[in-house]
Amino acid sequence: MLRASRWIIPSLVCVLLAAFGLALWGSYRAAFPGKGLYRVSGVFQARAGETMFLVKHDPVPGLMDEMSSMALFADSADLLDRARLEAGDHVRLTIRQTPDRLLVVEIQKIP
Repeated sequence: MLRASRWIIPSLVCVLLAAFGLALWGSYRAAFPGKGLYRVSGVFQARAGETMFLVKHDPVPGLMDEMSSMALFADSADLLDRARLEAGDHVRLTIRQTPDRLLVVEIQKIP
């Protein structure tokens, strides 16, 4: 019994360190979703075309500073339609920078 109880604390420490590492990784991936992709949080303002819409966004580390309004293009009209955005909705977007525009590949409403 004494031998088994000797491993409880080190085992618990290993489990807690692994959980902490996974939590850090999740936070990192939330901010930086993958190579060439960026996370943008902001407020939806208006739809300006089939795939184009306006967002007032927060700074995007590694890409741009905060702007008053920015025109973005959804990957497809269906992506924008499914989001069912209304003026004033808070959004989290995943974008990819292409040579001629910022392309939105994911749209999430956030509370």
